[in-house]
Order: sequence, then structure tokens, then C-alpha cells
Amino acid sequence: MSYSKYFKSGQKILLTVSTAVPGSDRTDSLTAYFLDSGPDYFDLTLPYGGGDNESFPFADDMPLVIHSEAFGLGLRLSGRFSGRQGRQGSQAIRVSVTEDLQVFQRRASPRIDIKAGLRYTKGRGTLRTFHDQWEKNLQILQNSKDFSKFGAFPHRPINLSSGGIRFDIKSPVDIADICLVLIDLGTPPPICALAEVVWTRPTESEERFAAGMRFLSLLDSDRDRLGMFVRDTRRILGGENR
Repeated sequence: MSYSKYFKSGQKILLTVSTAVPGSDRTDSLTAYFLDSGPDYFDLTLPYGGGDNESFPFADDMPLVIHSEAFGLGLRLSGRFSGRQGRQGSQAIRVSVTEDLQVFQRRASPRIDIKAGLRYTKGRGTLRTFHDQWEKNLQILQNSKDFSKFGAFPHRPINLSSGGIRFDIKSPVDIADICLVLIDLGTPPPICALAEVVWTRPTESEERFAAGMRFLSLLDSDRDRLGMFVRDTRRILGGENR
């Protein structure tokens, strides 16, 4: 099948790690960019850097879902990890794809502007290290009722949805920087997410930038909590937040 109508060189893709394990409780996603394709495969590149030690832990034949957009429509295609491409340390990967391309109308997730407790740690080229730390934090949050070890949660203005977050961040900050984010919505436990910077813009302060982030790794239960929190807050505010 030819995909050239919908996928072009440099096109941004959201690569979701799928699983066939019943009761899976989390979603992992990555940004990738389209390089090339053959009859049954895509070659993609990842923007994170960091070398082999920090590359995402793909496994042979790991199920994946490719999400993108073209002509204002959403695209969805399933595939499996086939291997890394090029020299050692390269961020290029090959994904075998199936002929199940879906084209659909995209819907934006509802968002709200609020003040909430927020802690974060930022890094570049540290995807695997941050993912491991996210897993460790989940264990702490699930096995303890004492969250004092995470420190105080300063209240800050944020824009929030079930798919991502925006807040002002100290420079330097670049696209594809990784952030480990803890969000206190007022009811324990805090939500822990791994997020990726997808855009930045200047603020009135020369030392800070507004950074829009997409959640890469998040428990499904936390995504549901965020969705419910956003819906309830919008209802309380009369739908003024969009």
C-alpha cells in the first residue's frame, strides 16, 4: 500500500506503545518524524538524543500505533518495531506497518486555566532515565500515603488537559526537552507524568518561556482523573475555560 498521499518527509508523528497485556494501566508515547517508507514499513527518527543508554527500551516486534495528521484530518495506523537503523546510537528506527490506515476527524481535548500545585524536573537527552524515575515515583505514590518526600508543591498558573500541560519555565528550554511533572489537584495522590516540550514562546520575563507539553507516559487512571477534573472545573466555571 502506498502512504505517500498522507505521509511526507519530516512529518511529525506520535508513536504510541501498544500492548496486548490484559489490564494494562498506562500509556507510553513518543514523538517521531517521518523519514521514508517502503511497501510495508516506515523509517522514523526520534528527536531526543542521549545515545544508546538513553534510547527508549523498544523490544523486537513490540506493537506500536502511529498517529499523525494530514489535510486537517487525523491518521491512525498500527505497526510493530522492527529495529534501529544506521550506525550505533542513531535515533532512526524502522516500524513494520499493516494496511489498516484510518482517517478521521480530530477532536481537541478540553483545557482549563487554573492555579495548581506543581513540581517538575527538566532534562534533554534523558528519556530513559526520566522514564525510569517516573516508574519509581509511581511505586512511591501507590505504596505510600506520605508524600512529603516529594517536597512542597508551589501553586502556579497552568493550562491543563488530559493530554498535556502548559506553564512558564526557566530558560534554557528546547523542543523535545523531557520533564518529569508532579501535579497536585487538591486530592491525593499527586499525578505523576512524563511530558515532552512541543512548543515554546517568550514571556514578559527574559528568563522564562511558556512551554506547551504533551504527556508521554501517564497512568490511564491518572488520565481519567485529569479528564474528570477538567470537565468538572469547566462546569463549575460555566464553560468559560477553553
